[in-house]
Amino acid sequence: MNPNEIRRAQSDETGEIMDLIAKCVQVMQAGGSDQWDDSYPNREIITADIEQGTLFVCIDNEAIAGIIVLDENQAEQYGAIEWQQQQGPHLVMHRLAVHPEFQGKGIARQLIAFAEEYARRSGYSSIRMDTYAKNERVLKIYPSLGYVQRGEIYFPGRTAAFPVFEKILNGISE
Repeated sequence: MNPNEIRRAQSDETGEIMDLIAKCVQVMQAGGSDQWDDSYPNREIITADIEQGTLFVCIDNEAIAGIIVLDENQAEQYGAIEWQQQQGPHLVMHRLAVHPEFQGKGIARQLIAFAEEYARRSGYSSIRMDTYAKNERVLKIYPSLGYVQRGEIYFPGRTAAFPVFEKILNGISE
């Protein structure tokens, strides 16, 4: 399978990205998950991600098929987790989403592989992320790619826990 182009999002793509998020929210809610809603992630958050250069898009047939945010912003709740890799810096993955029409094509895995390569090139010692306990598809992907669950955190207004994962990078391409 040819890897799709992954690059930084551009400000004129905000509308298309918000459409992707809206479609993902519909699918999540239909499946009984309240991970995302009308207030998160909203246009303000996405606009800031794009302005900071931390939102990346995966392009498939000239459409935005998936998104991921890569930065160093850890939720306050991460402080309570016993991470294996204490020495930083740590790259944090947020807002990984694949448009429902493109799901099942390996786009999430391509975005995660891109994040790992980006982290290695940029000198990060590990990648950290959380996902929602109700997001069963993703909960299977991360362990299969070498991510180890380190605990779980809770966010206000969400009914389930958010398992947190870590993958230690040794600087050697695996």
